[in-house]
Amino acid sequence: MDETLDSYYLFGLEALQERLPALTKEVEGVRTANDIEYVHRMRVASRRVRNALALFGEDLPRKHYDNWRDEIRRITRALGAARDTDVQIAWLQDFLTRLSDEAQRVGIERLLLRLRQQRALAQNKVGKALDRVEDKRILDDMSETLHELLVYARVYEVESLPTDLYRRANEAIRLRLEELLTYEPHIAYPERTAELHQMRIAAKHLRYTLEVFNPLYEKALRKPIKIVKEIQELLGEVHDCDVWIGYVPWFIEKERARTLEYFGEVIPAQAFLPGLHALEEDRRQQRLRSYYMFRRFWELTQEMGVWERIREAVTPHPEQLLLDTEEVE
Repeated sequence: MDETLDSYYLFGLEALQERLPALTKEVEGVRTANDIEYVHRMRVASRRVRNALALFGEDLPRKHYDNWRDEIRRITRALGAARDTDVQIAWLQDFLTRLSDEAQRVGIERLLLRLRQQRALAQNKVGKALDRVEDKRILDDMSETLHELLVYARVYEVESLPTDLYRRANEAIRLRLEELLTYEPHIAYPERTAELHQMRIAAKHLRYTLEVFNPLYEKALRKPIKIVKEIQELLGEVHDCDVWIGYVPWFIEKERARTLEYFGEVIPAQAFLPGLHALEEDRRQQRLRSYYMFRRFWELTQEMGVWERIREAVTPHPEQLLLDTEEVE
């Protein structure tokens, strides 16, 4: 094996092995569904594993990589549907407590009923995804295979970290950073919901990639990670509002259709409208506030030169290049 490749390969194996326990330890809690935080933690853990697989998968045995990637992605999607509904239910319960108009409560209570029914269906899909993973021994296979590969890779470990590891880390981070920055022209247009949503996803990818390589750069990436996380969360608040704004009109039409089918007329569904319209208006107002909070924070990152600091932090230094040349010789 090539030593410069082995160092990146070894680093990747260790990163994957480090992230796996956070995924496996939540399985039982997710199954029982007694606390919504189990789903949240397992979803985040699955995303971190997926990100590490994307970064280091090309150096893994192909049959393992393809299988792990597909099955972890399946878990993430099932957990995502459950988590999104959990968040909606929790937020809506709080919104309901703030409504003093009884006429508005009717529609919110109906929406809560439907979301709880939706969550029960999502839990069934989560259970099936976990059953599939356990039947195929995916998590056990990952743990065992990573251990075997690590034992083998450490035989070829070089004493110091060669530049190839830093170079490839630099490339991975710069790729995610530039992906995020391609959405910058859309920031001035609050109506571009799709682009802002994709920007949130790009921020998430950059954050997880920075976290993976953080050990290489001592404290240099600690603050950028916090900043990117804040961007992700602010855009997440914007996206959550966009979801509600799009969902409420769809839900109204859905309930009208249900009412017509059951009663033969839509008049009974009118009782839901005051609360649902209040919800939609509340989310529109919050969407504006969240958008401008994000925009101001983005402007602050520009003033602080955050992106240039990341580029400087991850650029390999000349002394590392010299050290690497001496090692190869």
